[in-house]
Amino acid sequence: MKYLLIFFVVCFTSAFPQNENKFISVSGTSQIVVPADQINFSVQIRTIGASVKQSKKLNDDAKIRLLSILKDLNIDTKDLEVSPVSLGKNYVYTGGERKQDGFFATVVVTFILKQLDNYLELTDKLADDDNFEVNSSFSLSNYESKHKEAYEKALIAAKEKAEYMSKTLNVELGEVIEIEETGNVQPYPMAYNMMTKEDSQAGFISGNVTISRNVKVKFALK
Repeated sequence: MKYLLIFFVVCFTSAFPQNENKFISVSGTSQIVVPADQINFSVQIRTIGASVKQSKKLNDDAKIRLLSILKDLNIDTKDLEVSPVSLGKNYVYTGGERKQDGFFATVVVTFILKQLDNYLELTDKLADDDNFEVNSSFSLSNYESKHKEAYEKALIAAKEKAEYMSKTLNVELGEVIEIEETGNVQPYPMAYNMMTKEDSQAGFISGNVTISRNVKVKFALK
């Protein structure tokens, strides 16, 4: 019985080779900076009236003024969206107490400015109307391709790291076992305004969009 037990242990161990668990796990990062070629705008129109009807009328008039501005600057209608209107009671705080003060109406108009030379004229006109609350950010018309490019560079970086690490340790790199997206991945690119005083005086604006991606790749070792 003693010899039989030893034989069983040897067979059991040999059935699970140690090499199957050999792997190397590396991370790869990439960051690409691309000149922005368009600006995304979001304009909220919020009006207050003595009645819901009055508030909506004021809002409709402001919306017509905004759409007229965008038409004059050749903003394509396919790059423009208008949200459904929101109506309700408007409240203010006076002496720590919440009190109703009229009724509000709100719509949000989003659009893309592709002719950056029109930026200053557009923002000057938007600034003339106190009903417009404006937010904007640089963006890319070819974001999807740049998004893929950033991932490709991150994967190449991971592969190169694995190759020189395995070569240094005198082991051979095998197939890819696992790929994982890591880090705080940006759903949208980060934009940086590069506008200078000279640009402003010349009626020009420019900026960059930075896209960062991180991956983790596990390679088998032969």
